[in-house]
Amino acid sequence: MKTNRIVGYNLFLFFILVLLTGSVSADNIYDEKIQEGDGYQINNYFIEVSDITSLEGSLSLDINIYLLKSDGSYDTLTVSKTITDGKKRVKYLSGSVEILVNEKNLSSQYAIVDITTTGITVEYEKAVTGGISNAIYIGEPSLTLSKEVDKSSVNIGDTIRVTIKARNSGSGTAQRISIDPGFTPGFTFKSNIYSTYPTELAVGDTYVQMYIYEIEAAKGGTFTLNPAIATYSSSVFGDEYTTPSTRPTVTVAEKAVETSNLSLTISQDKTKLKRGEKITFTINVENLKDVPAYTIKITPVIPNNLTYLSGSEDIDIINEKPIIQESVFGARYEDEYKFTLRADEVGANTLTVKLTYNNGVEDIIPIEVTSDMFYVEKGKYDSLAEYPIYVYITPVIIIIAIAGWLHWRRSQFRM
Repeated sequence: MKTNRIVGYNLFLFFILVLLTGSVSADNIYDEKIQEGDGYQINNYFIEVSDITSLEGSLSLDINIYLLKSDGSYDTLTVSKTITDGKKRVKYLSGSVEILVNEKNLSSQYAIVDITTTGITVEYEKAVTGGISNAIYIGEPSLTLSKEVDKSSVNIGDTIRVTIKARNSGSGTAQRISIDPGFTPGFTFKSNIYSTYPTELAVGDTYVQMYIYEIEAAKGGTFTLNPAIATYSSSVFGDEYTTPSTRPTVTVAEKAVETSNLSLTISQDKTKLKRGEKITFTINVENLKDVPAYTIKITPVIPNNLTYLSGSEDIDIINEKPIIQESVFGARYEDEYKFTLRADEVGANTLTVKLTYNNGVEDIIPIEVTSDMFYVEKGKYDSLAEYPIYVYITPVIIIIAIAGWLHWRRSQFRM
């Protein structure tokens, strides 16, 4: 007896389990009112009230079931039709998929039906006006994900706003969307601005804002941000999809490296002089920073109408030209150099000085400084040189000749 009770109890549990399983796998739509010529879409199955006819005062309902195809066409499915208590029952059965349509009430313009599906995970259902011609195939979704930054060139410590957008360019609704924002090493997460994104996205051409957050640049360099990843599923198919976003590039400036900075000035002791006179120039060089400068080279560019005479002991003569060379200028170091030139020709002149050095990181392109204009005028005896030499020699020759003749005559009288 005890054994029979156990067996009976187990059979009862099995029966309950079967009932529960059946109820979970089925989807029921009750009291759906469908006008003649309209229909009801469940996933890519379409139930159409194609015709309501009256015959001898009795109304007859004609229901068709279709399967939509991705190319826009459709198949007319084979169904069984039965009548129970004057109500039509239409059944489609293929493998584990079953669609059952029971007529509940009928008028000359519409039918009220119950629809039961088995073996289908109903992800999409909608009443459709206009029948099968207005049904839309529900295909696979395809998300396009965009990752954008509000600035692409920043300094360490700056804040960057990252926006993630998505659009569904597929042929079916994307459901159960989740977004991994894809944080990038070298940046510190600061805050979420907008993170409550939609978890379902219909097909469309417009990008939808999904996620906004802020990061802080923590390291110098050029970074291609990690992509955001969208994970989603189809509204009809059971597959799961993933889509990476675009990857913007952000350049973060390194912390500034302290370098030396040399200042160069030139002055002169006069702005007017006569040909043959001297002019003295003073070159001043100062390191304005707390970092040494290296390989200093100062080169005066002397015009051809001036001649170098002398200068400070630090000035070397290389290839007959004065050059100042120093191996290092310490922090805040300052020095000056003097040199003297002789004016050989009349005219207006300037003197250019070139400076090159290494600032501790790189060689600096030549710095050029030009002196004030100075003017060379005629010397004291320059006017004598304006006439041909015979102008000066002829009188001398005449005087010598006269003196010689007089001396000869005097010698004759003595005799």
